[in-house]
Amino acid sequence: MPARSQRGSTLAETLVATAILTAVLGGALAVAIPATHRLSPDPRADALQRLAYRELAVARDLLKYDDAVVAPNAIATTMPLPDGTPEPVLLRVDVRAIADATVVTVTAADDAHTARADAAIGARAAMPGATIAPDVLVPAPTGAP
Repeated sequence: MPARSQRGSTLAETLVATAILTAVLGGALAVAIPATHRLSPDPRADALQRLAYRELAVARDLLKYDDAVVAPNAIATTMPLPDGTPEPVLLRVDVRAIADATVVTVTAADDAHTARADAAIGARAAMPGATIAPDVLVPAPTGAP
């Protein structure tokens, strides 16, 4: 009798192929999941960076006017994390003058991370409601009443 061609596979072959596929996928996931955790952003570091930028904006808004002063200081506070738990943080504001600019540095740090934000203020504006007098008199334009 001539040999028949095999159509399909037996149950044993299917089980072996499924076991091999499961082992390969399991190994790949065992490597991929920890790599994803290492490469994904840390929520604590992100929250610290956002806190530093938010406080920098406040200090920059205060210092954009003449005669405004922010004393360098450090404050122990907390920051909320995405899961809702507060994290203790040390927030530090440093202000220094370099040439004609004022440089503001805000540093936020917890036990494991540090975030920093810097800004330079080149020229300051007069306080709102202040009267500005020019250094020299400027002649009126021709034809002015």
